[in-house]
Amino acid sequence: MKKKVYLFLITSIVVFSCASKKQIMPETDSINKETITSVQNKILFLNYQIVKNEKEKKSITLINQINTKGKLKGKSVEIENTTYGDLEYAILDAELNILEKHVLKNPLKKTVEFINDFGNFEKKVLDLDTVQFHIRLQLPAKAKHIAISEFTNTKPIQHITTKIE
Repeated sequence: MKKKVYLFLITSIVVFSCASKKQIMPETDSINKETITSVQNKILFLNYQIVKNEKEKKSITLINQINTKGKLKGKSVEIENTTYGDLEYAILDAELNILEKHVLKNPLKKTVEFINDFGNFEKKVLDLDTVQFHIRLQLPAKAKHIAISEFTNTKPIQHITTKIE
């Protein structure tokens, strides 16, 4: 008798655990969700070059931009301690209202780790005159422009505004 009860319980558990959990929605809801996700699932890759001249003045130029379908894994890491030379990029809508802001560490300052003559790890910060840097972001639906500015001791310097194609 116990075997029949156990067999019944096991069979019931297997049958109920294999049941479909898909929710059925009206067609209009699924069309709206598909439209929303297709607009939001775009990734923008921006490639820039930053150049510093002899007078320490910096200029940024766009190399290219690639707009593709997809979704980024994870969130971008927020930088809390900004310093002189760090870059801030703002995602703007058609009326140039800010949708999002993000910070990039100064691309002209590169930290290199190496082993010194005594076999110990050592860090050295290189101050470069020119470098390419990249921005990769999940594109908001209303995004039309990206504006890059540089943190300074006084007020930020606006470098470049890129129209999203």
